Amino acid sequence: MKALFRSMKGVLILAGLIYLQSSAKAQEEAARARWTKQAPIPTSFGVQGVAALSSGDCWVAAAAFLDNVGELAHTTDAGHSWTVISVDSQVTSIAFIDPLHGWAAGNAFFHTTDGGQTWIKDNNFGSILDIFFVDTLHGWAAGNGAVNYYTVDGGLHWTGVSAPGDSNMTSIFFSDLLNGWSIDLNGQIFRSKDGGRSWTLKATVNGFTMQMIQFFDSLEGWAIGGDAFYHTTDRGNTWTKATVPANTWAYGAHFLDRLHGIAVGEAGNVVRTVNGGATWQRIQPQGSGQRLWNVKYSDVNTAFFSGDNGAISRSVNGGGSWASIQSGGAGVTHKFDFVDARHAWAGQDAGEIVYTLNGGRQWVRATVGGFDAFGKIMAVAFADTSTGWAGGSDAFFGGSNGIVSRSSDGGKTWQVQVVISDFTFNGLEAIDPLTAFAVGGFDLVGGGVVLRTVDGGLFWQDVTPAPAGFRDVFFLDATTGWVGGSSLYKTTNGGTSWTRQFGDDSTEFTSISFSDSQNGWTVGFNNLVLHTTNGGQTWTAQDVGAPPLTAINGVTAVSPTTAWITGWNGFVARTTNSGQTWRSETIPGAENLDLEDAVFVDGNTGWVGGNIGIWQRH
Repeated sequence: MKALFRSMKGVLILAGLIYLQSSAKAQEEAARARWTKQAPIPTSFGVQGVAALSSGDCWVAAAAFLDNVGELAHTTDAGHSWTVISVDSQVTSIAFIDPLHGWAAGNAFFHTTDGGQTWIKDNNFGSILDIFFVDTLHGWAAGNGAVNYYTVDGGLHWTGVSAPGDSNMTSIFFSDLLNGWSIDLNGQIFRSKDGGRSWTLKATVNGFTMQMIQFFDSLEGWAIGGDAFYHTTDRGNTWTKATVPANTWAYGAHFLDRLHGIAVGEAGNVVRTVNGGATWQRIQPQGSGQRLWNVKYSDVNTAFFSGDNGAISRSVNGGGSWASIQSGGAGVTHKFDFVDARHAWAGQDAGEIVYTLNGGRQWVRATVGGFDAFGKIMAVAFADTSTGWAGGSDAFFGGSNGIVSRSSDGGKTWQVQVVISDFTFNGLEAIDPLTAFAVGGFDLVGGGVVLRTVDGGLFWQDVTPAPAGFRDVFFLDATTGWVGGSSLYKTTNGGTSWTRQFGDDSTEFTSISFSDSQNGWTVGFNNLVLHTTNGGQTWTAQDVGAPPLTAINGVTAVSPTTAWITGWNGFVARTTNSGQTWRSETIPGAENLDLEDAVFVDGNTGWVGGNIGIWQRH
C-alpha cells in the first residue's frame, strides 16, 4: 500500500524568509545525507565456488559471464557482513586449506597467504572449473578441455597434463599426495597414481553433465552430475548408480563424511543423504528458483550453497532447511512498495521479489508463483504486512504472459490469480486486503487494461477507462485514484468511471504519487515532471535539472511540498518547496545506472532501485 501522507496546513507568514530558511536547511541536510547500498550484497554475479571454513566463515567465488571479471567475497559472521574483492578475471572455484592459505581459479589462478587480505595472480590459464588442495603446497585443478593441472609450490606455478578424454574436465580430487581422480562432462573417470603427472581412463559412467568427484579414501567415492549419482567402493573400478528423487538435477555436491552428503542444482533443486547415499531426500524441489552451482559443509550441522545472480544460503541443520545470507535479488529492481519503515518489497528480474523486515538491512529473495527465471516482476503492492500482489511478465519461447499473483504471508509464497497472453502488468495498488488494482499493456498489439478486485483477487473486473497502455496506478483511498500511461485518468468512485485529465496519447507517464487529494506529481519519459495543486484539474510542468532525454521513472510525494524523483543516468532529486526548485543527489556506485523507482517513508529516508541494486537514503 502506497503510504498516504498527510500534513497540517500552517499559516504562511513571511513566506520569503521561510523559503530561505528551508532552503538552507535542505542544503545542510543534503550534505549530511548518507546513501548505502543494501542489495545485492555481496554480489550480483553468478556464484560457482564455495569454501566453508567454519559455521560462520565462508568464501565464495563469483563471475560475470558477459565480462571477464570476477569477485571474491568473504564473511566471518554467517553473512551479516561481507568483504568483497574484485579481480580482473572470472573466478568459478575456490579452496582454502586453513584460514590463511587459499586459492581461486577460473580464467586465471590466484592465491593468498594472508587470509584473503591480498590475492596474487599467478597466471592467465583459462576455463578452470575445479581446484583442490591437500596442504599448503600441493594442489590440483581441472578444466580447459581435457586437461588437469598440478602445483607443488602453493600455486605459484602450475603444470598442465592432458587426460585421454574428449570433453571438459569438471572436477578433481586427491586422497593423498599421489592418488587422485578426475571426471569430465561425459562421465569419463580418470585415475592418477603419481600426483597428477599422468592420467589413465579408469571407467565411464552413464552421465553427460557430470560435475563432481569425491573420495573418502583410496577405495570409496562418489561421482555426481545431473540425475546421475554413482558410488564406488573399489577404487573406481566399478560404479553403482544410486536412486534419487524424480526431477533431481545436480550441478554441485559435497560429502562431509561417508554418511552426510548434499547435492544442489537446476531451479533451486536440493537433495541430501544422511545414510551414505542409500536414500536421498528432496529438500527443495526443482522450481523456478535460481540455478545452484555449488555446496560445501563446514561441519555436520552447517553447510553453504551458491548459485546464479548472487544466490548464497546457509543451513544450520545439516541441509534440512536453508536461509539466504545474501541481500538482494536478480538483475534489475523495478517498483517498490512499503507499509512502514521496516516492511518493504521490490519487484525484480528472474521472477523474484525481494522483501525486508528490518528496514533494508537484508532483502530476502522469494520466487513469485507463475514466474520462472525469464520473468520480470514489474510491480508489487501490499495492503499490510501480510497481504499483497505482484505482477509483471513471464517470457517463454514464442511469447509471454502477463501475470498477477497474491501473497498472504508477506511475500514468502505466492498464488497465481491472473494470466493474460502477450501482456505485461506494470502497476499495482493495494487499498486493503480485499481491494486492489492492476494495470498494464499488451506487448505487440497495443492497448491495455485496468483491473479491479474487491474480493481479494478471486474475481478481477475490467474497469479500463480507454483503449491505451498503462504503466502505473495510485489511489489515496478506496474511491480516489489515478492511472497513467499514454494519458492520465482520475476516478472518484473506485474505478467505476474515469475522467481524462492530461495527455494526448503521445505522452508516456511512468509513475504517479499524491500526498493528499489536491497535491501530487506524475512523471514520465523525456524529463517529464508534472505537478498539480488542485487534484489534477490542471498540471504544471517542472524543470528538475535532469540530463537531456532522461526517463523519470519513479516519484514519491511525501507532503504537499516535498517529493522525490528518480530516473536514468543515476538521477535522484528532491524538492522541499512544491517543485519550485529541485536538488539532485549523487548515489555512490549508481552514478551511471538507470534507476527505476523511488519510495520514501518521509522527507529524508527511503529507497531507490534500478540496474542493478537497491540503495537506501538515511
